Amino acid sequence: MPSLKGAVSGRQIILPIAVLGSRNPIDLTFIHCNALLDTGATSSGIGPKIISELSLRSYQKKPLSVATEMRMVEYYLFRIGFIDSDATSNMLPYVFAETDGFSWKEEKSFDLILGMDVLSQCDFTLKRTGNWELKFG
Repeated sequence: MPSLKGAVSGRQIILPIAVLGSRNPIDLTFIHCNALLDTGATSSGIGPKIISELSLRSYQKKPLSVATEMRMVEYYLFRIGFIDSDATSNMLPYVFAETDGFSWKEEKSFDLILGMDVLSQCDFTLKRTGNWELKFG
């Protein structure tokens, strides 16, 4: 089973990811970015840099529940891809079905939030040493 591996950085798990903007399943054009693995998020989100680079268009505003309030935010459709840690650099990513994700306005140290909508399709392991592995496929 393909996987991504890494170590916890501070109090966050940031992993490399591929984001595909085209809704055409044959188009595997992607850009590399960093994603925050967030087991507390029910859905995934996409930041302003990736929205701009892929020229994504919001399809509607929907309510997003955060810790202290409910907000209306723009939602986008995009695809997420993982590239196996043990694979050669010229391999295409393993691509998940289209993701319906919320957006935020300010720049952060990551470009994407991986929520439980995507993580529930994977096996995630975190060891006491801080090493983690995300298996997919």
